[in-house]
Amino acid sequence: MSCASSERSSRAGETGAGSVPPGGRRSAAVCLVAAAFLATACGGGQDAEPASPLDEAEAGERVAAHIEDAVAALPGDVELEEVGNGRVSAACDTDPLITVSEAYFLRGLPEEDNEENVDLLVEHWEDSGFTVTDDLRPDDVFVTAANDEDGFTMSVAMSKQGSLSIDATSPCIHPSGTD
Repeated sequence: MSCASSERSSRAGETGAGSVPPGGRRSAAVCLVAAAFLATACGGGQDAEPASPLDEAEAGERVAAHIEDAVAALPGDVELEEVGNGRVSAACDTDPLITVSEAYFLRGLPEEDNEENVDLLVEHWEDSGFTVTDDLRPDDVFVTAANDEDGFTMSVAMSKQGSLSIDATSPCIHPSGTD
């Protein structure tokens, strides 16, 4: 089953804005993290060298900092609700390299302001040294940007039910770092 069909089937029973059954969160998390992972950090032709000298803990701290910085650009009090199991480490094409990522639903934002809030995130990223690498609007609300300095990527997406989510992913790193 594809991520799109998995998300549709697992979210079909959603009973209200922002209400997602536990299986839906897991499916959405897997799809969101897999999409960010495949689209950015560890594509084909990956060299055996890590793209960053950071270790796993440092990459996790940087992921959290990028998310915190982006969310600060949004209006009001935004609550972060973990998608799936929180911080995830995933294998790159070259063993033992990994990526580190986190994904959250953005709670407390009115759905009618989603387009404006995505625009605010994109503007913030561009002002903060990120380059938009994928923007599927207006057909789908999904934008990915890569940090020009550290290679970390961020994405914002809107679910079929209108909930926004944000994620950040490190480039391929060695779990122990290279420093």
